[in-house]
Amino acid sequence: MGFIGDTYTLFLREMLIFKKNIRVNLPRSLIFPLIFIVLLGSFGNTPKNVPVAVVNYDNGQAALNFINLMQGSSAVKVVSQTTQQGAMALLSRGTVAGVLVIPSGFSGGQEGNVYLYLDNSQPQSAEVVGATVDATAAKVGAGTVADNVNGGGRGLVSVISSYVFGAKSNYLSFVVGGLIIMVASFGAIFSAGFTLLSDRELGNLKAFLITPINKFSILLSKIAYGTFQSLLSAYIGLVIGLLYGATIGAGILGLLELIWIVFLVGLGFSALAIALAARVKQIQTYALVGQTVAMPLAFLGGAFVPVNLLPNFLLPVVAVNPLTYAVNAVRDIMIKGVLPINTLVSTSAILAVFTGVMMVLAYLLFRNTGEHL
Repeated sequence: MGFIGDTYTLFLREMLIFKKNIRVNLPRSLIFPLIFIVLLGSFGNTPKNVPVAVVNYDNGQAALNFINLMQGSSAVKVVSQTTQQGAMALLSRGTVAGVLVIPSGFSGGQEGNVYLYLDNSQPQSAEVVGATVDATAAKVGAGTVADNVNGGGRGLVSVISSYVFGAKSNYLSFVVGGLIIMVASFGAIFSAGFTLLSDRELGNLKAFLITPINKFSILLSKIAYGTFQSLLSAYIGLVIGLLYGATIGAGILGLLELIWIVFLVGLGFSALAIALAARVKQIQTYALVGQTVAMPLAFLGGAFVPVNLLPNFLLPVVAVNPLTYAVNAVRDIMIKGVLPINTLVSTSAILAVFTGVMMVLAYLLFRNTGEHL
């Protein structure tokens, strides 16, 4: 039938097997993301009414408007203080998560900045305060000067300039952004690899190899099936996350970009799965190997925590991990509401190179697989 026809026929065979076992396959694709979203999303909701001490040295109309805009947000609760010293005392005791100082001359246009101090021991609350103050300053055309009580040193009170969770988003979006990439990689690793090992144990693979079917067609059909399972699991996770309260800040265009990135992840990790399964003879051994590869890559890619919180000695691994770029891109889409075209191109290029390398490796390991049956 030719290369394309052989690949398509073998892929249809995989889909028929999937359909036959659909009562097992669909719940399996559903349960994993559901458990993670419910567990992680339930204890990580964005804080609301976070107390922030405000010292208003200006008392002009612009300053009052600034405070009113902040109070209009459910993210923070304004605690008025007459002096910066008193506000800092509250911050040092943990009574408030941040201190905002509006200097004299703010309303008259002489001073266009407000000054913000954040408590480093309350990172999520500090991120909400920082994002809220930045958003309010943008509305009134002011700037935010982040500072700390030690004049530059890193102590209890310090600046958190990367608002990972943000006041305009929520922690659930952060969780779901990493989760769908993790589920996509896991789905590819276990689906593509297990279908190859299953055919090997049943003797089907040996039968295929002695027929005049192109070996690359066999390989590609397994990769295509793994990619399908990967996409199915990831998109089920995305739907569950959206129903549970996550958001896609970039809208329809962002959704299309997200679908593309998840596809590249599924394709690359399906090829990696075939490379791993080509030399493993037992399903139990492959399950251990696959988990050993997939879990650290997901963790070091920032699926659970931001990579900037990881120890420095892990940063070289983070830099070469393709999931790092996929997770960052998806979170930009869901949380920041925009994925710059240069970031989309660079992320796509990195994932495409990873996919190409894994396909070459899979082919090199698979082409002599008949000798290991």
